[in-house]
Amino acid sequence: MRFGVQKTAPREFGGSAVGSGARSEPLSAALAAMFRGTLCDVVLWNRSVTIFEKDQVIFDVGDESQTFFFVQNGFVKVGSVTEDGHELIYDVRKPGDIVGELCASGQQQRNRAVALERTEVIAVPLGEVLDIVQKNRNLLQELLQICCESLSAAYDQLDTLAFSDTVHRLVRVLLRLGEQLGHSSGQRTELSVYLTQEEISQMVVARRERVSTAMNFLRNRGLVDYSHRGYLVLDLQALQKYAD
Repeated sequence: MRFGVQKTAPREFGGSAVGSGARSEPLSAALAAMFRGTLCDVVLWNRSVTIFEKDQVIFDVGDESQTFFFVQNGFVKVGSVTEDGHELIYDVRKPGDIVGELCASGQQQRNRAVALERTEVIAVPLGEVLDIVQKNRNLLQELLQICCESLSAAYDQLDTLAFSDTVHRLVRVLLRLGEQLGHSSGQRTELSVYLTQEEISQMVVARRERVSTAMNFLRNRGLVDYSHRGYLVLDLQALQKYAD
């Protein structure tokens, strides 16, 4: 379930049958989605939206503001910049996702978030989020799951970098993007956000020229293509077979 600015009063779930089950076993994907909706219903109640234009920085490395940003519309790239000025992209967040969750560590931000297109977010101070979730164990568990998902995505990125073959690294990045940001387009999957080859290179952590060669290799074999709008279209089944 994606969150949004709600026009009805937030719901209380403490003591419900669903909440009781959540305390005794890990949340399933479906249950996690439901609780995420519940968490955001409560946290985002009656808050205003902030708009960031394409390429506008939402927060940067070193920022001390402890704030969660709930993405309403648009897409956000999360990454960093190396000492020599090269940008790295760790992840791309879509509507229904959160950026800035690392502020819960109590340290300065160690990454940056930039709007990939005109994007709407709702900013909520960490302290206010904690005040809400500490009163409801189910909401607290959902918040922890969101943070763990972010950590898991970081591990996936490290696994990708373990491959010295640029083609295989690119394939793993495309598979992740297809799962996170894709929608059905006939027998294939089209990404919902426009990504330049430079941005994909920043995810693969390789020179754009090498990624361009790898992309052409996959395209010539029918594993990837572009829509008339320039959006990537993926054959996820074929890409997974190649990755295996």
